Amino acid sequence: MLNKKIKLFEKLRDKGIFWSYSKSANYEEIGSHLFIEHLLKYGDFDDIKIGFELFEKRYIKKIWKEKLKPDKSFIKTNLMLARVFFGMDVESNYFKGIKNARFEKLKLLAS
Repeated sequence: MLNKKIKLFEKLRDKGIFWSYSKSANYEEIGSHLFIEHLLKYGDFDDIKIGFELFEKRYIKKIWKEKLKPDKSFIKTNLMLARVFFGMDVESNYFKGIKNARFEKLKLLAS
């Protein structure tokens, strides 16, 4: 299983998904939490599907709730993930009503 995770990580790294990290970064350096976050944000549908085969759905959902769900710049991605992968019956306004964590952090930095 670990080999499949590393293989998927390397595929995504080579596509440039981890653009803010060293091009030689490896799975152990990035870690599963950050890997899943970037997979959900920037991976294509097939890669995300593979991610759900390699990691527990609960673990992926936990990361999604922490990192993507409160970020309004990912509303379309969140809607797709919620409906397709988490089986939630939601509309896009569900995410619009959530406090935007990214915006709140930027406001704090600006003040």
